[in-house]
Amino acid sequence: MGEIKWMQDRVYGLMVHYLSHIMPKEGEKRQSWDEMTATFPIQQFCDAVADSGAGWVIFPLGQNTGYYCSENAVLEQYWPGKCSQRDLMLELAEALSERDIKLIVYLPSEVDAAPEEERKALGWEQDSHDKSVFMERYMGIIRYWSQKFGKLVSGWWFDGCYNAGEKTFTRTHSWDNTRFDYLRWQMAARDGNPDAVIAMCPGAEDMRYVFRDQDYLAGEANTLNHLNEGPLIDGMQWHCLVWLDCFWMHGKEPGEIVPPRFSDQEVTDFALQCQQQKGAITWNVGIYEDGVMAEKTLEQIREVKKNIENSRITG
Repeated sequence: MGEIKWMQDRVYGLMVHYLSHIMPKEGEKRQSWDEMTATFPIQQFCDAVADSGAGWVIFPLGQNTGYYCSENAVLEQYWPGKCSQRDLMLELAEALSERDIKLIVYLPSEVDAAPEEERKALGWEQDSHDKSVFMERYMGIIRYWSQKFGKLVSGWWFDGCYNAGEKTFTRTHSWDNTRFDYLRWQMAARDGNPDAVIAMCPGAEDMRYVFRDQDYLAGEANTLNHLNEGPLIDGMQWHCLVWLDCFWMHGKEPGEIVPPRFSDQEVTDFALQCQQQKGAITWNVGIYEDGVMAEKTLEQIREVKKNIENSRITG
C-alpha cells in the first residue's frame, strides 16, 4: 500500500490496554467484565482523546484474558458467553468517527497464553505447527467483526506474530510464522473495509515487517531510540508504538498510574523527528478500571500537541 497519508498528517495516536484484569485508581478491584464495559465512559474517553490531539486510537477487542468487548456470533459458537453484553467497541467506533478520529483494533494473532478453555475452543492445540484448525476458526471470527464494523475501523494491529522458539515466555515452542497465510488474514480483516491498514508485530524492540505485504510497521518499542533511518520495504509506512507510563497496562495492583517516564522535551523531540521523516507514533497510555486514562500522561501529550502546532507555525 505504501505510505499512509492519514497517519503522516495526524502524526500520533493513543493506545490503551483496556482489559478485564486492569486495576482501579483506588480501592479493591471488584467489577466483572460486564460491569466494567457497561459503565465505560465513552464520551468522556473520546473527548480526552480529541483534546490530546491524537488522530487515531488503538483499542483491544481482547488479549489472552478470555474476554472480548464486542459481540461476535462466530466466537460465540466456539466459546459462548465471553463477549461483553455491551458492544463497547462498536459504540466506541461510532463515537470516534463523529470526532473524525480513526480507530485501529488490536487482537493477538495467537492464543498461546489464553485460558485453557479458550485454547481448546479455538483449536489452538489441535495441530502443533501450522495451526490450521485455529486459523480457520479465527479467520471467521475476524471476518465477522470486520463486516460488522465496516468503515468505522480504519486498521488492525495484530500482536504475537513471532517465532515461538525465540520467546521464553511462550508455553510451547513449536510454532512460527509459517503458520500464516497472510492473504487470508488480509481478506478477513478487510472484508468490511478494503481500505483498512494492517500491521503484524514480531515482538518488542523488533522494528521489522513480518510480511512484505503488510501496510505499516507495528513498531512495538520500549524506548524512544527508534527512528526511520531509511527507506522501508516497498515504501511502507513507518510507525512506532511506545508506552509512556505503566508497562503497557495498569495490571499489578490498585493505585495511581506512575508518571510519564520521559520528559516533555524528550517526547516532543521524538515526535518532531518522526513527523519530519513522515513517520507515525502511537503513545500507549495507562487506563484505569473505570475507563479513565492517566491524567499526567495526557497532560504530557497535550504539551506535545502544542509544541507540534508551534513548530508548524514557525516552520
